Amino acid sequence: MHVLSTGIPELDRAIGGGLLEEGNLLILYDSYSYGWVLAFEILRNRINEGDFGVILDSVMPLTPLSMEVGVSGFNIEEEGRRGNLAVIDVLSSFYRIQLPEVDFVYYLPGVDAATFLPKYTEVYRKILKDKIKDRRPVGVTVTMDGFGFMFGEETFIRVFQNLIGVKEKAKMTEKRKRPLNIFLLNKGRASEKFVAWIALYSQYVIEFSSESPGTERMFVWKSPLPNFVPEREGYSFTFRRGEIRID
Repeated sequence: MHVLSTGIPELDRAIGGGLLEEGNLLILYDSYSYGWVLAFEILRNRINEGDFGVILDSVMPLTPLSMEVGVSGFNIEEEGRRGNLAVIDVLSSFYRIQLPEVDFVYYLPGVDAATFLPKYTEVYRKILKDKIKDRRPVGVTVTMDGFGFMFGEETFIRVFQNLIGVKEKAKMTEKRKRPLNIFLLNKGRASEKFVAWIALYSQYVIEFSSESPGTERMFVWKSPLPNFVPEREGYSFTFRRGEIRID
């Protein structure tokens, strides 16, 4: 498998060189953390390299999601209009919220825990055919704890295990660029057991801990790369005026 740059040299060094194709990156953060913006910095950089973004949304309709993510400098609607991004809006689908039609936003009508996987797979296949084509998908799940709340944690873990199996089968039967996946998970909204299960299926685990407004500690707990050297004291992470810094 290829190792792909995050586009953030300090992060690449911290995780041992970059992100493996087919790899899952779990970003853990607390209620006051801006660590989640790291996902959208990586997504922007990978789109600039020719990849295609897929946001799997379980927490907000499009307008508030765009406002929330916009603080990172990533413009969901602009990237969607440019043909670089698709949003699968599970929240609006689940609560049957009727929104104006936008050609880069996809819904799963009548979705529940039992039908999520087949409906998600059908929509994802459509996005692959119509928009991703020969580009590499970079998925950002906003958020894993949102799905745990929506479907129940234990139920969603079983759905997620099934999805991991579907991905493995696709890897063996399909010839296309393999995806990167980034999972966002707010620790304050999930049980320790749920976090442990998602960490198990993540090749990379990065955790953020708030210290004071604008300043946090970043710890890299897990990476599959041979050059990865854990940093015991972690790294300083700051987010100001839409820009991140890792020291």
